[in-house]
Amino acid sequence: MKRRQLAPFALVLAVGAAGCTGSGEPSRPSATSPDAPVLQPGTPGEPNSTLTGTSAVATSSSSHNDADVTFLQDMIVHHAQAVVMGDIVKGRLTDSKVRGIADRIRDEQKPEMRGMATTLRSWGEKVPVEATNPTLGSRSGHSHHSMPGMATQAELDELSRATGAEVDRLYLDLMIDHHEGALKMCTTLGDKGADERTGELGDEIHVTQSKQITQMKAMRTRL
Repeated sequence: MKRRQLAPFALVLAVGAAGCTGSGEPSRPSATSPDAPVLQPGTPGEPNSTLTGTSAVATSSSSHNDADVTFLQDMIVHHAQAVVMGDIVKGRLTDSKVRGIADRIRDEQKPEMRGMATTLRSWGEKVPVEATNPTLGSRSGHSHHSMPGMATQAELDELSRATGAEVDRLYLDLMIDHHEGALKMCTTLGDKGADERTGELGDEIHVTQSKQITQMKAMRTRL
C-alpha cells in the first residue's frame, strides 16, 4: 500500500478553543473544516500562517486525476449518509458518550462535504446532489451500495424503528462499518491519487476516523 507521507510543513493543525458536546467531552472541528481556522507551520526561517475557509481543504490543482475526482465525489455521498444517520438518532441516543461522538461526526462531516464540493467545482467536475441535500440520496432510491461501508435502506429503516439502548448499539454497529469503509476509500486514494491537497484530506480523514473507530468499538463493548 502506498500511503502518502506528509512533510512537516504541510501538516495543518486545528487551533482555537474547543467546544463541548452534550457528554461534556471536548468537541473539536475537523482540521479539514472550512469553518475552523487552522495553523500551517512555516518552512524553516518562515513564520506560521493561519488558514481559514476553503484554504483549509483541498483546493484546485492542475495535477489531479480521475482517482482524486472519484474520491471527492464518493466521499461526499459517504459523508452524507453519516450525516443522515446522525439525524436519525438525534435526540434518541441514551448514552452520553455515544451522543457525543455522534454529534462530532455529524458536525465534522458537513463542512468537509462543502470543502470537497468547492474543490470539485474548481476542477469543473460534477458535484453530487448530496453535497447540499444529504438526505436526497437515501430518500430518492439511489443506490450507492458499491461503496464500502454504506448502510442499506433496510438498515437505516431499522435504525429509525429502534428504541432505547438498541438505538445506541445499532448506530455504533453501522457507523463502525461506515468508517471502516471510508478508510478503504482513503487507502485507494493514497495508492492512485495525484493531487497533493486531496491526498492530505484523505490522510486527515483516515487519521480522524481510525481514532473514532477505536472509540466506538470501546463504547460498543461497554454497551
